[in-house]
Amino acid sequence: MKRHALRRQISALGTVVGLGVALPFALGATPAHAQPILNIDKSHQGNFARGGQGVYTITLTNSGDEGTNVARVTDNLPAGLTVTNIGGTLPCTVTNGGSTIQCNGPISVAPNASFTLSVTVSIADNAPCSVTNTVTVSDEAGSPILSDSDPTTITGGDCDGGNGDGDGGGSILPINLSGVIPMFNNISINNNINSPGASNNSRPNFGLNAP
Repeated sequence: MKRHALRRQISALGTVVGLGVALPFALGATPAHAQPILNIDKSHQGNFARGGQGVYTITLTNSGDEGTNVARVTDNLPAGLTVTNIGGTLPCTVTNGGSTIQCNGPISVAPNASFTLSVTVSIADNAPCSVTNTVTVSDEAGSPILSDSDPTTITGGDCDGGNGDGDGGGSILPINLSGVIPMFNNISINNNINSPGASNNSRPNFGLNAP
């Protein structure tokens, strides 16, 4: 009797284990599937100077395990910046007088692959002291699906706080003589020094030595 009971318990356990393995498939459950993971990044190094040039880097990456297509990558440059050169692995054109970069697709991005653009821009002499450059990725319907913004500091002219731009400022001397000269005049005219044997000179001579 004990042997028959043990056999029944083992048989029941096997049935439960079998159901546990087969049930998810019977209910239509599926394992995780491959998918694309897209990212767009825009960056630069250092500050840009008025009248000079700067370089932006745009990188489109698929870190997923399935390929995908995007319809367009667009970069509308802020005022004061103009494209002078593009290098990289995306098929792009420059429009609107150098203010817009447009990369039309479909652009196929394989798993664990990336596209990189190197964008050289010229900076106008009157460019704003701070600009933000935004790149956008759109789908087939033209709707934005990804974007990245890159704030950029512009230097030169009044962007440097007025130092060295010809606007004037303080004295070039380490001291200000505007209070010293009237003091000597007051001493000479009003005889305010009464030291024994001293005399006042109404025409003092000052020798100024630049630092």
